[in-house]
Amino acid sequence: MHEDEIPITETTIRRILRNVAPQWSDFPIRQLTSSGTDNAIFRLGDRCLLRIPRRPSAAILLSKELDWLPHFKGLPLEVPELRFRGRADIGFDCEFGIIDWIEGRIASPENIADAAVAARDLARFLKALQAKDIAGAPTAGDINSQRGVPLGDLSAPTLRAIDQLADEIDARRARKLWHEAIARRGHRTPVWLHGDLKADNLIARDGVLRGVIDWGLSAIGDPAADFATAWFWVEPSQRGAFRDALALDDADWLRAKGWALYGAVIALSYYQEGRNDALCRQSRLTLSRLGLLL
Repeated sequence: MHEDEIPITETTIRRILRNVAPQWSDFPIRQLTSSGTDNAIFRLGDRCLLRIPRRPSAAILLSKELDWLPHFKGLPLEVPELRFRGRADIGFDCEFGIIDWIEGRIASPENIADAAVAARDLARFLKALQAKDIAGAPTAGDINSQRGVPLGDLSAPTLRAIDQLADEIDARRARKLWHEAIARRGHRTPVWLHGDLKADNLIARDGVLRGVIDWGLSAIGDPAADFATAWFWVEPSQRGAFRDALALDDADWLRAKGWALYGAVIALSYYQEGRNDALCRQSRLTLSRLGLLL
């Protein structure tokens, strides 16, 4: 998916574990398929998984995630617990992490029994996350692929992506939405955000939203980057209830739409033509929910 991506196989992981973490080397290893673009993921036995960067530019994201994952304990939804942190050379020097496996399924609509309850549970989670202490926390920027920076900072790549997708989306309406969103004031006090609240990173069990995984894009910044999940994941019929549960004003809501637009057009313009079909489907769904898909 990326020119600098390093092939990582089960054999690679077995070698790393023998050299760095022999206590884990006898566990069964199975690579997992994901629409994620930063890390390769391997199941270790029944209870754990290993995350390792696919490319040099993603290494900083995982190191930051491993630094702060323990900080998110105690939130209303389950968060993976870090079990081991190591370093390896896979063509570039990087860290890897072994974390708890959270039992369940991707929180796609068919795995959620009550969309209204799920929307409220996610809103409650976000309120608790935003209340977490920010002392010493990483600020949104290169450390988390820009999630939560001032939205206007992303105008150049967003407008290029809109132009590139003019055969699929209503480019005029998309540009209008973007300019309206960046004109709204940002959140005055930075708070913690997850940065990537799509179905792949939400875990359902017994029909209920139970966990949030993949914290590589977390940092402190504008929480509207997380409110964009209203178009990424929340069922459209529950979007208003989600907004009400978070008491979002018009400025927050419009910036959230801007973040949803940004995430969808950036991903679709880059990964189309077979590079990541799952992520492209998610992006088109978001654009459809924004009323922009032709």
